[in-house]
Amino acid sequence: MIEEQKGISEAEQILEELEFDSLPIIPSEVVDAISSDHFNVVLEEHNFSSEKILGKAQGNDSAALIYINKNIPDQRRSNFTAAHEIGHVCMHIMPQKKMLFECGSKELSNPFDDPIERQANGFASGLLMPKKLISAITNGEINWENIYAISSKCESSLEATFRRMLLLNNEPFALVIHQNDSFRRFVPSQNFDFFINNSPLSTDQRELLVNITEFPYPADFDEVDAIDWVNPYSKGVTIERLYVSSILLDKGFSYSLVTYDDDCLSEENE
Repeated sequence: MIEEQKGISEAEQILEELEFDSLPIIPSEVVDAISSDHFNVVLEEHNFSSEKILGKAQGNDSAALIYINKNIPDQRRSNFTAAHEIGHVCMHIMPQKKMLFECGSKELSNPFDDPIERQANGFASGLLMPKKLISAITNGEINWENIYAISSKCESSLEATFRRMLLLNNEPFALVIHQNDSFRRFVPSQNFDFFINNSPLSTDQRELLVNITEFPYPADFDEVDAIDWVNPYSKGVTIERLYVSSILLDKGFSYSLVTYDDDCLSEENE
């Protein structure tokens, strides 16, 4: 979390110095603004021979090149990749800490345990979704209505937006991702103390899904039995209920917000 915060602070400071004061923040415009006669920065799309490479940054003491995989199918994913590579340029290449980066899904994932990559992910988050600008969009509560509002305004993905909001909210939350009912991964906040079940969606869980092609992104949560989603025992505490809000996206993806409060817990040993 500390490394991500370093990246966020760096990005927000750069935006303030360059007087970027409206959304969305366009990565190519940031590159144009930071480029100078003393240090030239170029951003280009590139057809990589390996599909595993999403972005690349390389440079020396006077210039840097950023390449973004032109085959990234989602523009919001491409935006985050570009912002991530800009982070490498500003935080690592310009100060000559490291001069070459090739980044794929692993490096662009916050669980990847490399301080430099975590800094670049934080930079991307802060660049695309600076606190000063997104605070005016919602009341700060984590729900799908607010996540969608920020995502749309900032041209960022739902997952990246959720991760950004986690850093501005102290409540325990997790994002659980399934595809065609099969478990893919989960993204917890640091204070989410229960392990998510990596099981397929049940019939009851599928019934909670809101199809956002037909209905608005929901702001409300359903109260469910905790055991349907998590191992209910952790650190001598039992969780009996959870609050869940689930949406159905395209390509069979479903995203579920999972949270709880003190009323959901009981002081019992396993």
